[in-house]
Amino acid sequence: MEAAKEPHSVSLKVLRLLTLPPTFGSAYVGETFSCSLCANNELPHASDRRIFDVKMTAEMQTPTQTIPLDLTTAGTAKDKPQLDVGESLQRIVRFDLQLEGTHVLAVSVTYTETTSHDEDHPKSRDRTFRKLYQFIAAPCLSVRTKVSQLPLHEHRDPKHAQMKPVSFVLEAQLENMADGSITLENVAFSPKPSLSSASINWDVSWSDMQKMNCPFLMPRDITQVAFLIKQLSDEKQLKSQVETTKDGRMILGQLTIRWRTAMGDPGFLTTGWLTTRKRP
Repeated sequence: MEAAKEPHSVSLKVLRLLTLPPTFGSAYVGETFSCSLCANNELPHASDRRIFDVKMTAEMQTPTQTIPLDLTTAGTAKDKPQLDVGESLQRIVRFDLQLEGTHVLAVSVTYTETTSHDEDHPKSRDRTFRKLYQFIAAPCLSVRTKVSQLPLHEHRDPKHAQMKPVSFVLEAQLENMADGSITLENVAFSPKPSLSSASINWDVSWSDMQKMNCPFLMPRDITQVAFLIKQLSDEKQLKSQVETTKDGRMILGQLTIRWRTAMGDPGFLTTGWLTTRKRP
């Protein structure tokens, strides 16, 4: 059994100090990156400085763009104008990891600091600081696909020979690339409108009880799935233009995979458009 994974946590100390843990743990494409942000007032109790109006913002820099993040409050606690010694401002950020590669979590904190040497004329000034944390989103699942066209049966009527619907078998190998185990919940194929698909996997004749027997993959375990893809036999569909790529390959559809980690966290992955070269 895997050990429980510690939640990600970032401790933000005021007075321009920003402390981050050495690692956030593993981050995988298809899963949700969750992080708690805490701005703590760690001034000495005897300090004459006061902290007001603490605000926190964050953004995620992915390999292709920078995305502002929505921060939610932790629990039902309400923010106060003043952050007293020993108190903290907490926020939670969640971000769906969709791309492999380097990600940067950028956190900014602004606050107003006042000194009370002279109670009648306290001095205040606005402060701000920013910290970057870099991590890599690695693939959780490796997907390798193969498409095979099934042989056409001969048609006695040559006028309709070109309108004979074609069929394909899509095979996919799914390998668990993560450090922990995962359970596959669903693997589905979404075909283009001129096609239909049928699963020939473990979920073909599922009952409610059988849903408990989803494939369980330890690290580097591999399972194989397959789908039967058919061109619709409707005459209008057969005459319609089949979607192709610039190099003439037929576009079939996309594969969607859902899983859960050992701790129950959901994962989701959609492949790019799968294509094949149709035989004459």
